[in-house]
Amino acid sequence: MTVIRPAEEADVPAMAAIRAREWETEAYWRRRIGGYLHWDGSPEAHAARGFFVADDGATVVGFAAGHRTSRYGCDGELEWINVVRERRGEGIAGKLMVRMGEWFVEQGLGRICVDVEPGNAVARKLYARFGAEPFKPYWMIWEDSRRMCVSI
Repeated sequence: MTVIRPAEEADVPAMAAIRAREWETEAYWRRRIGGYLHWDGSPEAHAARGFFVADDGATVVGFAAGHRTSRYGCDGELEWINVVRERRGEGIAGKLMVRMGEWFVEQGLGRICVDVEPGNAVARKLYARFGAEPFKPYWMIWEDSRRMCVSI
């Protein structure tokens, strides 16, 4: 059974390995994900980010992260959502999406945006299934973060 839980420092190598399968190197992603997880070390910055992993008891099989923002008039931004290729199609991305949506709602963040390549049909379909709509050529948006918590 896959459990969604808050990300920890010990999860960074597994998350970096997941991202590196798609783009860049594990070293690059260890620095980037580790920096995002801890930001500048201040409690205020850490509180302004949600970071969760999908853990199957043996390993991290996916993760999602988001933060407060004011970009494009949004309140929050979904930064990443990734699932290892071998486990796609099992509903893990949906569980991560729901947990991120819950985090945005808990933070009182209503309007959420996500940067997504126009040609990334898989991601766009996932976001649309959870209520996102096209916003700009490289962006989709949830006008109400509560829509992220329920598959349409």
